[in-house]
Amino acid sequence: MMLYTYSVILLIGMASIVSGLCFNLAREIFFGLSAPVMIGFLTIFFMSKYADSGATTMNKLLMRGFAIKFIFYGTYILTIFTVYSFQPIPFICSFTVSFIVLHLVETVVLKKLQEK
Repeated sequence: MMLYTYSVILLIGMASIVSGLCFNLAREIFFGLSAPVMIGFLTIFFMSKYADSGATTMNKLLMRGFAIKFIFYGTYILTIFTVYSFQPIPFICSFTVSFIVLHLVETVVLKKLQEK
């Protein structure tokens, strides 16, 4: 969990630097960063909660989580693009970087949980 928290702090720091340089892009960067961070924290929480329950239960949890993430991310992106008028490129860049980095960290955390 600490590795994930440090990764989130790193991403927020990088986003703050970019937002400080471009004041008008702060909302787009925040919206791009917020969804992967929230979903990632929930994923790490449930993975660590059910880490001792066995491989079958963990696999079921990960499959359900994947389906929920798939629906949530699609709904989130559609909602952001239809409801909120903004510049899409900073949002897409922020979302993509945070999505990739946090999912890589989730895999490292999952590997550490499986080694226990």
